Amino acid sequence: MRIHDLPTPAALVDLDILQRNIRAMADAARKAGVRLRPHVKTHKIHAIARMQLEAGAVGLTCAKVSEAEVMAESGARDILIAYPVVGDPQIERIVRLARRVQVTVAFDSEFAARKL
Repeated sequence: MRIHDLPTPAALVDLDILQRNIRAMADAARKAGVRLRPHVKTHKIHAIARMQLEAGAVGLTCAKVSEAEVMAESGARDILIAYPVVGDPQIERIVRLARRVQVTVAFDSEFAARKL
């Protein structure tokens, strides 16, 4: 199939550029002495998450519990949920997820932290 034969809209990823960007970020983190935990909110793709982890990311950052659950299936063993979670159903899901992988949750209030 040629690019002009693709139905539109279509998302295209230049694999060479993607791999170069992942390596560059991993190298920059290593040189800075920091642990890289890329946010998956843009790609939400198992294969890209695995590439990031294989390049040296210590874990992944997710916006929502549902993203964290999916990324755990990608092999991520250390996940940060970056946005506050307060609903009981989400907290129950976090507890279940934490039985399988390391989960860190960011909070914006003492109320939310106490619920968890």
